[in-house]
Amino acid sequence: MKLISYTEGRISTAGAVRDGRAIPLAPFFGRRETEIGIEDVIAVWPESRSAIARFVEREEGAVPLDSVRLLAPLRRPQKIVAIGSNYPRPGGAVGPAGSPVLFFKPPSALVGPYDPIALPPEAQTVVGEVELAIVIGMAGERIEPAAAADHIFGYMVANDVTAPEIMLGESAKNPLFLQQSRGKGFKTFCPTGPWIETGQGMPFPPVWELQQDVGEYREMHGSTRQMITGIAELLADVSCAFGLEAGDIVLTGSPPPIGGKRRPLIPGTTLRSSISGIGRLANPIVQG
Repeated sequence: MKLISYTEGRISTAGAVRDGRAIPLAPFFGRRETEIGIEDVIAVWPESRSAIARFVEREEGAVPLDSVRLLAPLRRPQKIVAIGSNYPRPGGAVGPAGSPVLFFKPPSALVGPYDPIALPPEAQTVVGEVELAIVIGMAGERIEPAAAADHIFGYMVANDVTAPEIMLGESAKNPLFLQQSRGKGFKTFCPTGPWIETGQGMPFPPVWELQQDVGEYREMHGSTRQMITGIAELLADVSCAFGLEAGDIVLTGSPPPIGGKRRPLIPGTTLRSSISGIGRLANPIVQG
């Protein structure tokens, strides 16, 4: 099932997508549209998924999907955890030994699947990194990898937008001077969507193709099967480090760029990010 947050006129609400139509879920909860978010769906999902599916099949209040504005599916998760160097790099480098590199992106960086990415004036360059995003459905701490799938609500396309020079800061002088959150945390630096694919009946872990285009150029292409730390092991590690809460977002890393170098984002172009089993984002680039 595909679950969305969207705006129709002045109303923002949660819904589902079926046959090219947006179906509001507020009537299922007996509440007004403006009171419903995807977080409400996550809270009742274990016991209500079948009932929600039957409600969606009736298509009550459905409107054409192209008549609404899609928002970031989750508006204010408690945390967005991202992982660095989770795909083999050019030259055979496979990232650090031991635990994966974890960092945070602030929820204020979230934007929707077609919203602009604003380049901050202090950034020399900004690049994109298409990634599979996992939405957590059930809280847990020190989860065993074999139980990780039970904690997943669904999947999204995401882009870990980065200002590299700001991120690196003066880390060449001292590793403590790394500015990872600053360089990856500007507003609009985490597009997500276009929906959450809940993925019933899909094999675990999913094998999907990731692709990124900057303007007319194909910049990235890879597969989730190339991950150094797989989804189950990654969620287990994150749960040990921080714990997981329902509605958290975990980004899983990006493939290396074709040719080994990322192409800077330029105002007037569009960053297109897609994952074969989910959908695509198309974020225009503007100067902040």
